[in-house]
Amino acid sequence: MLKIAHIALSVSNLDKSVGFYRKHFGLKCVEKYAHKDSGFTIAILKKGDITLELFEFKSYRPLPKYRKKLGNDLKTLGVKHFSLEASDITKMYKALKKAKVRFATDISTFDSGQRYFFIRDPDGILIEIMEDG
Repeated sequence: MLKIAHIALSVSNLDKSVGFYRKHFGLKCVEKYAHKDSGFTIAILKKGDITLELFEFKSYRPLPKYRKKLGNDLKTLGVKHFSLEASDITKMYKALKKAKVRFATDISTFDSGQRYFFIRDPDGILIEIMEDG
């Protein structure tokens, strides 16, 4: 059996990103450590079966502009986003709107009938929220 062990993201501000994922998705920071010789810090966030590994480098390159538009990013090879399931997608959508999270799309529907939308984290990384089921 295989399952995804974790998702790793490089972020510009570890504390800001940890706060974002805690506030909006209930992930808790369970471990944080610095690699002083390599110039980066790692935070491990967990909730249930979800594990995010966040990297903060002292020197980093921001997300390229062409990747900030969903349609452009999907056409570029490599990892595009990660997806979280919500049992009540409408409630999650409204809560994130109220919190003034940056949205990349409104709620849309796949041909299968399953609904989804995209938001961005503080660094512009795409997160898909999908309807459970």
